Amino acid sequence: MSRTTARAAAMQMIFEKISGGQGGEDTLKMVYDELREDGLPGVTMISRKEPDEEDRGYITAALEGVLAHREEIDEMIEKTAKGWSIDRMSLVDLTILRLAVWEILYADDVPGSVSIAEAMELTERFSDPEDKSFVNGILGTVLREHEART
Repeated sequence: MSRTTARAAAMQMIFEKISGGQGGEDTLKMVYDELREDGLPGVTMISRKEPDEEDRGYITAALEGVLAHREEIDEMIEKTAKGWSIDRMSLVDLTILRLAVWEILYADDVPGSVSIAEAMELTERFSDPEDKSFVNGILGTVLREHEART
């Protein structure tokens, strides 16, 4: 299984949880079934319907991390998205941004450039491809600011 697949599942789990859903085990299995049907690389190569232990670890860390740091992440997104409030953003784009910002700030094993590249893939797959420049601009600024502080 690939981290790309786990990241797509994490994004969908975060979306559901923030939208008021349960985001539990049944949701995770449903997400993997949908990703398999969509032909996302890595999902069709597994023999069972659920993610492996490594993927589960990433998905859990991402979901819990975004929820635990949501206020800080949202402040950073809103500060960076000049002229845009969180309320005006597409929930899909906002979820992708939240996941990528969490990775940039808290996932030491993921280079910031990888987080941004993967966010671009998620935006192209799950949102309007025209939103890629918006998402990329915000994440590029977040990464530069983070690197300047560390």
